[in-house]
Amino acid sequence: MRANRVRIDKTASVFKQDKNEVILHPGVSIGKGSVITCSDEMAKPGVQSRIEIGADTAINEYNNIRASGGEIVIGKKCIISQYVSMIASNHEINTTEFMKDALWDNVKTSVTIGDDVWIGAGAVILPGVQVGNGCVIASGAIVTKSVPDYSIVAGVPAKVVSQRQIHH
Repeated sequence: MRANRVRIDKTASVFKQDKNEVILHPGVSIGKGSVITCSDEMAKPGVQSRIEIGADTAINEYNNIRASGGEIVIGKKCIISQYVSMIASNHEINTTEFMKDALWDNVKTSVTIGDDVWIGAGAVILPGVQVGNGCVIASGAIVTKSVPDYSIVAGVPAKVVSQRQIHH
């Protein structure tokens, strides 16, 4: 599908339920097998979900981006490599219900990715994380805490290993 310079591979899925919002700015591309889901089926009452992907950002193959009961905002000119997961909410674990049936935990309900960020293959960005502008997230990193601008992070859990040196 192409509209407003947005390209979505025919095997990718972009799903928006009810009043929730998915905003794809001009030049966004979504690769083969990627799943972008914005639903509220497990959210607590009154909670809306939202996904916004900035201009000229590439979401490559087989990514899992889910804002069920939360919000995911990805900046402009980002590169999201293959097999990346971004999740804006999590299961409630302190409940007497079966976890499968429990509503989403609303304590951490967002992921924010700045502009000009490169997220390597297989990385996982967990709820409540903010990744600053110009960051590099190494392949396989599991990001559990926010990352300052121009940081390079790696590992499980991800830690700052270096800073980008920007030359103008």
